[in-house]
Amino acid sequence: MNILMTGATGFIGRHLMQRLQLENHTIKALSRNGKRASQLLGVPAFDWDYATQDVPAEAMHDCQIIINLMGENLGDGRWTEARKHEIYASRILSTRKLIAVAPKNLQAFVCGSAIGIYPGVGDELYDESYTVPERLSFMQTLCHDWEQEAVRIEHSNVRRVSIRTGVVLGEGGMLKKLLPIFKLGLGGSVGDGRQWLPWIHIDDIVSVFCKAALDVRYQGPINAVSPSPVRYREFATALGKALRRPSYFPTPAFILKLVLGEAAALALNSYHITPRRLLEDYNFRFKFNNLTAALNDLFPATKS
Repeated sequence: MNILMTGATGFIGRHLMQRLQLENHTIKALSRNGKRASQLLGVPAFDWDYATQDVPAEAMHDCQIIINLMGENLGDGRWTEARKHEIYASRILSTRKLIAVAPKNLQAFVCGSAIGIYPGVGDELYDESYTVPERLSFMQTLCHDWEQEAVRIEHSNVRRVSIRTGVVLGEGGMLKKLLPIFKLGLGGSVGDGRQWLPWIHIDDIVSVFCKAALDVRYQGPINAVSPSPVRYREFATALGKALRRPSYFPTPAFILKLVLGEAAALALNSYHITPRRLLEDYNFRFKFNNLTAALNDLFPATKS
């Protein structure tokens, strides 16, 4: 298949690109720095500044599938009003522009989303049947509007999938920020540690995106999280054991809020999420549905 990707140099994007290349698909990428992206990924890449430029026409030529992973990193710094505008626009405006120039032969539009569309409080278990009755938080507004923007491609009879991603475990993402702390023996739970953490191994999230792009059964919103969510304190204990380091230094919630402001919600919110559609509708087989096994795969005993 001829596939166009945005966000291909990001954490998930790089792994997904490698998988698609191994499966002999023809890949093109859009990036702020096309030359650098092309050298890094080994595929044709085109310069695109979503904020000021239209999508390059040559990038869309013969495109059958679009995988849109573009978006400013949520975890980089405080959510000032200016930063929230960048986070929002990078997802909404880029999606809007991609859909506006989608070729007539486009078969599927696979777009990122996140578990932030759910309330993020308490122990109630949520699946894809949840609807946003009232957008009270920045994250819910962001995810809701991002998915609604992607839905517009369906007016052209194109299959649309929105992947609601949880915390991805791999050499990047949240673990990249946590590892230096845990390796010093200073890791631990955040807040009271009772909040639910919806995790997924990098291999499984890549498989979800591949299935969403290539399997015509996949459509609509899909929770991309492990069927075995854990509370944050369980996660901290498991990560400490995998790294063979102690993990009993909790970070008080007020410290996170003081340092990160509104962005502290990424660590303090409780997301109890189930991948119901992956399991029941598509019979998706997770490679890793146990947190200890997932972390041991990423940090085997042979690693220092």
